Amino acid sequence: MAFDQATIFKAYDVRGIVPDELDADLAYKVGRALVLYLEPEQVAVGHDMRVSGDSLAGAMIDGIRDQGVDVIDVGLVSSDALYFAVGKYGYDAGVMITASHNPPAYNGFKICKRKPARSRWTTASIRSATSRSAASFPNQPSGATSSRKKCSLPT
Repeated sequence: MAFDQATIFKAYDVRGIVPDELDADLAYKVGRALVLYLEPEQVAVGHDMRVSGDSLAGAMIDGIRDQGVDVIDVGLVSSDALYFAVGKYGYDAGVMITASHNPPAYNGFKICKRKPARSRWTTASIRSATSRSAASFPNQPSGATSSRKKCSLPT
């Protein structure tokens, strides 16, 4: 992408116009980077009803799994439901694909962690890692596998 990514990375979320500022490649890199900085064992991923939600969630999930971390795919949910799932079911982190109240052309990532992070983190640390090429991320240990589990939250 040929724009200043600092404009879409806020303190604890990422929001931009799809695909001009935010696309599947960036979602993939954010997925890989958040594993490096948050060091989770499981990440819950959900998305809202925006048209770009499925493809961004898929790329995010691929990035997380390529770093060797299991994903719980909660599918189409509200932000509150994703936060509830992280706390209630003990997932280490969660990513909600949403742009909240922004116009339909936008989408983004809200990132949360169940327990306080070992050190203070913001999306700035994740943003710095997204400038890498996908090939420059550390590989998961040889023989390691990660899983993707589809999960419907109780209503």
